[in-house]
Amino acid sequence: MNQFITTPLINEQLFKQHSPVTSATDITEFIPYICIAQELYIEPVLGSCLMDELKKQVVNNNLSVANSDLIIRIAPALSFYTVYQALPFHWATIVNKGITIRESENSRSVDIKDIAQLRRWMLNDADILRNQLAAFIQKHKDDYPLWKPEQQFSCDCGEENGGKHTFDSGFYFPNTKR
Repeated sequence: MNQFITTPLINEQLFKQHSPVTSATDITEFIPYICIAQELYIEPVLGSCLMDELKKQVVNNNLSVANSDLIIRIAPALSFYTVYQALPFHWATIVNKGITIRESENSRSVDIKDIAQLRRWMLNDADILRNQLAAFIQKHKDDYPLWKPEQQFSCDCGEENGGKHTFDSGFYFPNTKR
């Protein structure tokens, strides 16, 4: 098993700088969601080899210049995906007797429709930021020889066709119109 599986790539400062949470927010409750978001949304872009290299360098505190730049590029997308993953659990809490909605004396909790809309906005922004990350890596692929994105991840970040990758089936259909 990979010993670096629960290593977050970003720290509290990067999370607060790039996420929509306020700077006064205690991010302790967001930490588990950083690793979940990282695994679900960032690793498919990076591939496991590059992800493992980043985690090792983060743990050993010896990021290369290129990987340090990459972490800065990862931070916005990872921060937004983290908040996206955490939102339902900040609205409601699972306790021994069931699920409760968090409310305080000084504020009113939003309803489930508001949470759903907020999550849609978060996901849309996070997806845009992830595509920008993929475009950055594509543009600087010589700096990241371990970059092997997982097959299920595809982005509109290529250089041909105005940034869109095309599918070539290998079949040639001549133009039969005369």
